[in-house]
Amino acid sequence: MKRLLYICIAIALLGTTGCEKNEHSPYYVLWLSAKVVDEVGEPIEGIHLYLEGGEFVGRTGFTDYKGEISGARSYTPPMERWIVHIEDVDGEYNRGEYESTTIDITDMVAPASVPDEWGYSGSCLLDMGIITLQKK
Repeated sequence: MKRLLYICIAIALLGTTGCEKNEHSPYYVLWLSAKVVDEVGEPIEGIHLYLEGGEFVGRTGFTDYKGEISGARSYTPPMERWIVHIEDVDGEYNRGEYESTTIDITDMVAPASVPDEWGYSGSCLLDMGIITLQKK
């Protein structure tokens, strides 16, 4: 029984040696910040912002009670077009239902470098400023 346990441990240790970090990750990292308001400038909580083809990790992709999303980190492969979707997903909870919209941020995103200082294809900190949504 001990011999089987030692063999399992040895196999597990050998399997972990292949988990080293690549020299160059194929992912681009985008940190996204914005403030979402209604037609009269009031902040809107609970608006979902997400990058098409990307995945937010760590911090949430939803606006807080001040209508802000700050430093939301998304990993994505480098793309030719960068599109952010903005959606009201909670219905009437935030003083009404708001129209969804998309924003093309391609011209705002720094081009991919090979590699950046963290080993990714590129990275960009992007402040989209104030986004105004219309009620449905």
